[in-house]
Parts: sequence; structure tokens; C-alpha cells
Amino acid sequence: MDSYDYRAMKHYSSGSRVEKAYSKPPSYRDYVDALCARNPCLLNLLSFLSLPKASQRSCQITALDFRDGIDHPLPRTLPDIDFLSNELRGKQKLPDKLEEHFREHPLQGRILIIEDLTQDVVELLGSSLDIDPLFFALHLHTTQRNDMRSQTPDDATLPSRLVSREYINTTYHRPLVCDKMPPFGERLVRDMTINRKLVFIRSTPIGLAQHCVSMIKVQQSDDFWIALLLADPPINDIYYPSGHKDNEALKVRLALRPFLGTYEDFLEPPKFSDDWAHLDEAPRGGMASEFIQYWERCIPPSFDSRNPPLESLAYYPLKIVAGEWVKYVAVMQHCIKMYEYRGDQLPDLEQFNTDLRELQGWRRRSMVSQQKVRAIIRQLKSRDSLEAKGRSSLQFLTEDFEVLSNNIENAGRRLENMLPVVTSLVQIIDARQSFAETTNISRLTILALIFVPLSFVSSLFSMNPENGPGGKEFWVYFAVAIPITFLVFLVARPPTSVVLKCLEWAKTPRRPRIAIPQPRHRAAMKERAEA
Repeated sequence: MDSYDYRAMKHYSSGSRVEKAYSKPPSYRDYVDALCARNPCLLNLLSFLSLPKASQRSCQITALDFRDGIDHPLPRTLPDIDFLSNELRGKQKLPDKLEEHFREHPLQGRILIIEDLTQDVVELLGSSLDIDPLFFALHLHTTQRNDMRSQTPDDATLPSRLVSREYINTTYHRPLVCDKMPPFGERLVRDMTINRKLVFIRSTPIGLAQHCVSMIKVQQSDDFWIALLLADPPINDIYYPSGHKDNEALKVRLALRPFLGTYEDFLEPPKFSDDWAHLDEAPRGGMASEFIQYWERCIPPSFDSRNPPLESLAYYPLKIVAGEWVKYVAVMQHCIKMYEYRGDQLPDLEQFNTDLRELQGWRRRSMVSQQKVRAIIRQLKSRDSLEAKGRSSLQFLTEDFEVLSNNIENAGRRLENMLPVVTSLVQIIDARQSFAETTNISRLTILALIFVPLSFVSSLFSMNPENGPGGKEFWVYFAVAIPITFLVFLVARPPTSVVLKCLEWAKTPRRPRIAIPQPRHRAAMKERAEA
């Protein structure tokens, strides 16, 4: 029997598919499209790269250069996306004087801060730095799909795959408060390229703005590294209903500010004897501006400009995220106080139903929040390639998120325990309404009892003389009234028990009677008696 090479037959049978598999994809979008069959969680990234509206917006790019012999990074803003390609290769066009000055301080690394990621930037970064598409998908996919085409990347990806990667993604909520009561009943999205939701808590002017921050490090060469920080732009006052982002007629303007002020500063404040006049000069904005301010104030622990670990690069973003989670816990505690009712000041039934729906939403919201915080803890604990000093700082950061996870869990449990309380109060309100309705029906019954004799007397006075009392045809009144009254009584109060007994008696089979012959001596005695 001849032997065949089945593997060769498989390659020949596939034809153009094999050729397509071994050919280089023309663009980063085609590369993502080829991976969607094996990784359905990348479908959101594919739709983002295929969306023509996304390319019409522009993003803000800021660079932090780290040079040998200079303690702090040098921030600068890129005027256009066309300069990004040279920045990724470590090149920079400088004036002659600066070039001579920086010649003694060679470039060691660079952080590119990108606000409001666009389609062109994803194409350029993904193809130039050979970035895993999951990094962009985790940054984009923060909303659950309505059509259930695929899972979110954070739900579909196993934690073991993210441990070995040199990037960190985390989503969080920034609590905001509106000056006036915002419109309810619809979801709002922010005015940015990526769809980030803004959800308001019912019956309150407090909103939760969705945010995401992502950090990745790429080692370009032995003496040059580059890191990317993907962040959302600062909060503005323009919002759109979900699904109508391109309709300018439905644009909504809301004046929002941080809930209970901004998050607490986690760095040591300057002493009274030091120069602290600069504290009011730089107000806080978005993630990008705050990130630059912290780098200018202090270098994060375990940072080495020659080859910094990912944890040191993501130290300040994670600290900022932890501060926002503290505000999130404050919102949960505020809602706990809001749902504590007094016996003499109970709201109406409609307000109870609104609170019940909001408490059910908090149960799901707290579970998702714990999942996000625990994902950060898992990533921090999995990285153990730091020095002793770096490990201690990383341990403190991990403890911060563990405390936040416990606080979110405790507040979520208290909110969940309020569900049966609100349900019981709803039942009490229903019982009170039933008692009130019963009282009203009793009053109507009394009115009916008063009305019946009056209507009877009025009917007597309105009868004809022949049919009235003392007339010849007075018996006709009773001949008609009594059967009708009896019929109405049967319809109103039918004797169901009597009817059922009659039906059972009719369905019961009856045995025929059998004549029993009498004894002979009794018949003889009967004949003698007759004789």
C-alpha cells in the first residue's frame, strides 16, 4: 500500500487559504480581522477600526523624555499625529542649540501620553510597535454589548494570559455631581471618540463617568525603551444619548464637577517652612495632566531610567485610579444613608419602586466593581521581579487596592441587605392602601343602604294609580319585582356549594332495587291472620 503525506495533502487542498496565512497582512485592521475568528472578544476593536466616524476626531499627544543625567522628565506636546512615527523610533527634531546640549544627555526612554484614542493612532501604534490587539481591545471595550455578539475582553480573557504581558489595563468610575437634576431614563455618552458612558443614580444629581487607563512598555533596543499611556480626555459639558452620538440636535449640556471635590493627594505635602506657593498654580484636569504633574513633583519608586519596570511606569496612574475608587466608595456610603427611611417620613409608593430598582442596580454594580479592583490586585501580585525597595512600594499599592476591595464589598453588602427592607416597606404601603380602599368601600356601602329605601319610596310615589298600593293591578309590582330580585341575588351570590352537590348527586350511579323474598313461615302466618 502506498504511503501518502497527509500534511502535504492538507496544504494543497487549502489552496489560497495557506497562501493568505503566510502572507503579511496589509494593515493592522486586517491583522485584527484575521484574529477575530479565534478571539471573538476583538470584534469591538475591529468595529472601531472600521468605523469611519472615529477618524474624524483628533487626539492630544504629550511626550515625556528621559535623558541621561537629568533627574526629571522633559514634557512637550506633539503638534500633530504626523510627528508620532519619528517619536516611536526615538527621533526628535531639535534646534541646533538644544541638539548640542542634549548630545551630552542621550535619550534613554520616552513615555507617550495619548488622550482620546483614534483609529489612525491605533493603526500606527499597532503596526509600528507590534502591539497585541488585546491591549487596545481592553482599553476600548468597557461597555457590554446589547446584541451579545461576544464577551467583553476582560471577561473572556484568562488571567494567565495577561500576567506575562508588559501592559496593564484598568477601568474605573469618576463620581460627578450636576448642578441641576439631570434627565433620567436614558443613557448618556461622552463627547469623545470612544464610547464612555455617563450613568446618573436615580433621584440624585450624582453621576458615574466611565474611564479607562492603559499602560504598555516596549523595548525598542538595548538602550531605548518606549511606553504608551492611553487615557481619556478631561470631563467636559457636552453629552449625547446612547446611540445618537452623530446627531447634534440631541446634544445635551451638563455642568458637572467632582463629587465631594477631587480625590485626595497621595504624595507628601510640602512643609510649612518649604516653598508651597506653587500648590494653587496647577489645577487638576484629566489623567494626562495629573500624570505629568506627579512626574514633575516626584519620581515614582523603583524607577530606573535605563530600563524601568512596568510597575514603576504605571505607579501614578494606579494611584490616581485608587483615589477615584475612594470617591466611588463615598458615593456608595451616601446611597446607604439615602435609603435609610424614617417611620414618620416614608416616601410614596412610586419612590419606593424607584429605590428598589436602584438597589438592584447597585448589587450588580458592586460585583463588577469588585471584579475590576481584584483584577488590579491579581496583576500586582503576579509581578515579583522587583528589587526590595520596589517590592515594598508595590506591596503598599496592593494593600491600598485590597482595602478598597473590602470597602466596596462591605458597602455593596449593606446595599444588598436593604433590598428586603425596601420590599417590606412596599408591602406595608400596599397594605395601607388596601385598608384605605376598604374604608372607602364601606362608606359607599353605607350610602347604598341609605339610598335603597329612599329609591323604594320614590318608586312607590311614581307608580300609576292602578299599579300603586290599593289599586287593582298592585299585585303586578310584586309579580315582576320578586323574580327579578331573586335572579339578581343568584347572579351576585350564586350558591356554588349547592350546585356542586347537585352535580355530584347527578353523576353518582344508582343501583337497581332487588326484591328480597320473604320466609315461608312469615307468609303462612300472614295468610292465617287474613283468614
